[in-house]
Amino acid sequence: MKKRLKIDLEPIFKRSDVIAILLYGSLAKDEYNIRSDIDVCIVAPNCKDHKLLFRELLSVVRDEKIDLRIFEFMPLYLKMEVIKNHEIIDVKDELDLYEYFYFIRKLFKDQEHRQRVSRDEMLYIFSVDN
Repeated sequence: MKKRLKIDLEPIFKRSDVIAILLYGSLAKDEYNIRSDIDVCIVAPNCKDHKLLFRELLSVVRDEKIDLRIFEFMPLYLKMEVIKNHEIIDVKDELDLYEYFYFIRKLFKDQEHRQRVSRDEMLYIFSVDN
């Protein structure tokens, strides 16, 4: 599967602003089943025209089971999921990729308390008397 994706996405990877193509989700976690989609993430932090990039993605990949995402437009919690559980399909410089991820991790750590809700907070939120 990774080889096919690498071949299909080669025109996208040739762009100078794309630094990596990653597989994440159930296939990357070895939880893939017949109903699963294939989650692919394009990392392009220096892209000036994300609309054009996404149009190019749609023109290259025509398989409806493939869910394409641009990393920079993902919500923070999903970015962290990609960072924690991914497989590299293609990367220009792995150290640059992980250096870029470092800043995302730092941002998440600063906001992590906002991303999690304690049991007591949840009970308060859903209490009738609230």
